[in-house]
Amino acid sequence: MAFDFSASAARARAHSAGRENPRAVIVGWRERRENDLAELGIVLPLSIWLGHNNGPDILEGLRFKEWRWRTLQEAAFAPPDADTGRRWAQKAEALGLSYREYRLELLERGRHPTEEEAKRIRALRPPGLRQG
Repeated sequence: MAFDFSASAARARAHSAGRENPRAVIVGWRERRENDLAELGIVLPLSIWLGHNNGPDILEGLRFKEWRWRTLQEAAFAPPDADTGRRWAQKAEALGLSYREYRLELLERGRHPTEEEAKRIRALRPPGLRQG
């Protein structure tokens, strides 16, 4: 027996379409509510400030940005698995770099740093942090 998943896929796409833009979902909800109330004969002016505490938007707050930056940075510098992390740490130590410097070079360039690149990275360190 052959199954046709096109109908369920269409329902799933329609259901998740509103999640891409949460503000569009809120606007749509507000319009539907106004229309429902108008059909009942009740007309209330629904302000965009209804339910708002007049505080900053959560996505624009400094604490949220700091938290988001910290979590993304931790995720970027985390190794894919323990063995890979150990291997990269050993390569970094052999080149005279910290794991963070090694990983940053790997993220920026898309390749493992060579001895010449490690020399350049060590030269760019602040004077108090320069080693050998």
